[in-house]
Amino acid sequence: MQAADWNNFRVDTISWPTFLKRNLIHWDLLRETVRRANGSVLEVGVGSGAQSALLSRWVPHTLTVDNDARILRAALPNLRRFGPNTRVMSADGFRLPFRDQSFGVSISQGLMEHFGDDQIAALLREQTRVCRSVVFSVPSDRYPRQDVGNERLMPPAEWQRIVQNAVDPAKHVVHARYYRGDLESLKYSVLARKALGSFSVLVTIDPKS
Repeated sequence: MQAADWNNFRVDTISWPTFLKRNLIHWDLLRETVRRANGSVLEVGVGSGAQSALLSRWVPHTLTVDNDARILRAALPNLRRFGPNTRVMSADGFRLPFRDQSFGVSISQGLMEHFGDDQIAALLREQTRVCRSVVFSVPSDRYPRQDVGNERLMPPAEWQRIVQNAVDPAKHVVHARYYRGDLESLKYSVLARKALGSFSVLVTIDPKS
C-alpha cells in the first residue's frame, strides 16, 4: 500500500473546547483504556496529545511516544496546557525501548489504518510485548474522508481478522466493534446518522486468563 505522507498530518495548538470535543468523540476508546491501565498507559503516536493529556489526569504513569520530531514539537504546547504530567519521548513504535510488560495498556488513535497488515502485526507484537493489553481505534468504513490520504477504511470484521492474525491466539483475546454512541456523528442530521453509523472502530487485545 502507499506509504503515509505524514507532512499532510497537521497538529495545531488546540483550545479547551477542542480538547474536550476530541476526547468526547473518543470516549469509548478512553473508557476502555482506563479500565485496563492498572496505573500505566503507553500512547503510541502522539497526534495532538489530547488523549494522553486527559489520561494523565487519571493514570499516574502516562507516557506518549512518536518518532516524528515535527509532530512531537507541535503536540508539546497542548500537552503542557492540558496534561502537564504526561511524559513525552521520541521512540519508534516498531522498536519500543521498554522492558517486557512495562505498562498496563497501550493506546493509539488514528494510527494503524496507515499501515499494511505486516506492519500492523509488527506494531502489535511490540505493544503486546511491553503492555498487558492494547486498545486502539481507527476510522471505520463509514468515515467520510481520508485525512492523510492512505487510510484503510474498513469494518470491524476486517480489523478482527487482521489483528487475530497478528497476535498469538493462544495468549490473546481480540475484539473489534464500532464505537458505541459515536458523538462525532452528531454534527450530521438524524437521517444521515442512521445511514452513516459509527465513524470509528474500537479494537481491544487482552491476555487470556
